[in-house]
Amino acid sequence: MTKLLEPSDNAFLERGLLPALVLDDDGFTSASHYAPSRSHALLGGDFCDIVQSEDRTVHVVMGDVSGHGAAEAALAVHLRLAWRTAVLCGQSPMRRLRLLERVLVDERPHEDTYATVVSLVFPSDGRSVRVISAGHPGMLHRHAGGIRWVEHRPGLALGLFPGRGDWTESEHTLSAADSVVLFTDGLYEARTSCGRLGEDGLLRLADRHAHLPAQRFVDALVRGASAPAAPEGGTADDVAVLHLGWTRPGLE
Repeated sequence: MTKLLEPSDNAFLERGLLPALVLDDDGFTSASHYAPSRSHALLGGDFCDIVQSEDRTVHVVMGDVSGHGAAEAALAVHLRLAWRTAVLCGQSPMRRLRLLERVLVDERPHEDTYATVVSLVFPSDGRSVRVISAGHPGMLHRHAGGIRWVEHRPGLALGLFPGRGDWTESEHTLSAADSVVLFTDGLYEARTSCGRLGEDGLLRLADRHAHLPAQRFVDALVRGASAPAAPEGGTADDVAVLHLGWTRPGLE
C-alpha cells in the first residue's frame, strides 16, 4: 500500500523544488514574488529561474503553464529543470526553447496544455538584454527617465503547434543601472469591479512606484494589482514577478 505524504512532507517537497532566485554575483540584482493560486500550495503552473555562466552572463527564464492544478505545477517543475540543465550544458537560447517544447509535449497532462515562455540573456557588460518570447506577455523597462512597456516579438506558445515555433531573438539596449521586470499575466488579469487592471493599468501602477528600490517595487506592484481584485474574489491565477538588472556590470 502506498503511504500518503503528510502535509508537512508535501510542503517540504514543494519548497525543495522552488528555485533560489539570487546569484552569488553582487554586481547583478534580482527581486521576486511567486504565489500559486492553489490553496495551501507552494508550487503553481508559473515557473522562473536564473543561472549565471562562467563568463558572468546571466540567463533567465519565466513561463506559465495553462491550467491551475497539481499536474500543471508538476509540468512547470519539469520545464524549469529542463531549462536549467540546457543552460548548464551550454545550449543556445533557441535550442532551449525547442527542448522545453519537447518536454512539454511528452509530459503534459492534456493534449491541449500549452505554456508561454520568455527567455532572457544579460551579457556581463550590462549594455543589452537579448529576449526570445514564446507567446509570453511583455515586460517593463526601468530606466533613468521612468518606466516603459516593452512588447516582445510575437512567437507561438509552446505546445500549440509542436515543431512549428516561429521564435526570433530581439535585443534591447540598456544603460547603466537599468533593469527589466518580467511577470506572468496573473499579475494584471484579475477581475475587479472596474474590469481588469490590464497592461495599461499595470504600467500606470508601475509609474506611481518608480521611485522604489527593486524588492519594494515588486511588492508594491503585487499589492497594487491584487487589492482591487479582493472584493471580486482575489487573484484566481498564479503570479510570478522578477526584477532584474546589473548594478556593477563588467566586473572581473
